[in-house]
Amino acid sequence: MTATARTGRVWFVTTAGHGAGRAVTAAALARGERVAAVVPDEAARERLLARHREHRRRLFVRAADVTDNWAVNATVYAAADRFGRLDAVVNDARPRRRSPGADGGAGDAAAPVGWIAETAARERMESAFFGPLWVTQAVLPLLYEQRSGHLLQLCGSVAPPGAPGAALDRAGTCAVVALSRAAASEAARRGVDISVVGGRPDAGSLLRLVDGATARRRDAPAPGGTSRPAAGPASAAGHGAAA
Repeated sequence: MTATARTGRVWFVTTAGHGAGRAVTAAALARGERVAAVVPDEAARERLLARHREHRRRLFVRAADVTDNWAVNATVYAAADRFGRLDAVVNDARPRRRSPGADGGAGDAAAPVGWIAETAARERMESAFFGPLWVTQAVLPLLYEQRSGHLLQLCGSVAPPGAPGAALDRAGTCAVVALSRAAASEAARRGVDISVVGGRPDAGSLLRLVDGATARRRDAPAPGGTSRPAAGPASAAGHGAAA
């Protein structure tokens, strides 16, 4: 591991170049914490580093495709090597939006359900379900080894019912919610929290969620009346999660 200082919480944030991921990255850095950020390409990496140039010692940015299992694992372990551990993981399950017919119609995920091409269905589920799954599988063994940490699954559906493309988006969302709630049971026995967060959360609410869980683990009495160590019960909190 590097000689980087190992004080303060370490965040691992996917889709850090926009939306909730970008907001959490900025908020965590502003309060002196460290962030390992994932962006889709090198251009986004350079933009994020330029935006936070004053925090470069506490910011690690990797360009990676979250639907590539190997790339996700390599990125997670590089982040853990850089900062020594991971404390909070923001796993954004919402796929990137495309305009209807952007792929020429051969794989239009916005088509009615009965006419969605197989290529479009597989591509959308790679982003909406398998991407979050690969991140989950990469980080949980590290969190279990630490016996601490918090995985936040951002599962807000990106389209209302009936909107073009909503069927596959919502199918992916429901799959991630079910997976996360099942994983929360096993995580609880290893001192790790898992929260399912729906809607469009702001950075403040996500930071407060992690702060609150950390405080509960710290203050919860252990059997015998003494304070419990950092490990504690996991949560599968449905903060407006679409199902």
